[in-house]
Amino acid sequence: MKKVILLVLMTCMGLMNAFAQEKEECRLKVEDLKPIIQRLNPFFANHTWDNKGQIEMAQMGEKRLILITQDGCKRHHTRFSLLIDASELKEGNTFWIKEAENLLHKVYWENPDYSQFGMAFNEKFTEKFAMYGLGKQFNFPLGTRNFICRIDKDSERGGRITIEMVTFIFKEKVQPASSGIPPKEDDGWRQ
Repeated sequence: MKKVILLVLMTCMGLMNAFAQEKEECRLKVEDLKPIIQRLNPFFANHTWDNKGQIEMAQMGEKRLILITQDGCKRHHTRFSLLIDASELKEGNTFWIKEAENLLHKVYWENPDYSQFGMAFNEKFTEKFAMYGLGKQFNFPLGTRNFICRIDKDSERGGRITIEMVTFIFKEKVQPASSGIPPKEDDGWRQ
């Protein structure tokens, strides 16, 4: 019986050690998460950021509310949820496609990251939404990002577009937050 208990304890200690090592390898620290929407972004009103929960909320007009949550370790998960009032809903796929395109375009206003995936996202989103439609989850990769999308419609409650962007964080891109990039590792550094 003592050997069994000892074996169980050793196994538990090994699992805890493995979990601790995985957490040490996290490439995204909670304290490094910042709001996605820029402070002076003209497309949003009543913009709030909860630093404790990494939740961002803003109004995109009177009848649209956006919630953005972030988390991650080796991958940065950013979930965009656009809630649309029932009075604003229109029939047809074009309405939903335009709403999704506008969502990311407005959130990433004047952010160069969007130019890396924006047009390709719009094409893939249109293609996949045409295949799957309302109420079904679909996903697609674009470079180092993977998008998980779902559109739900309720004629009384309204609509919801959910886009989760999962971005892999390369180990070499991780830099200490306060020290910046050392001159010899900076691509723009010249002697």
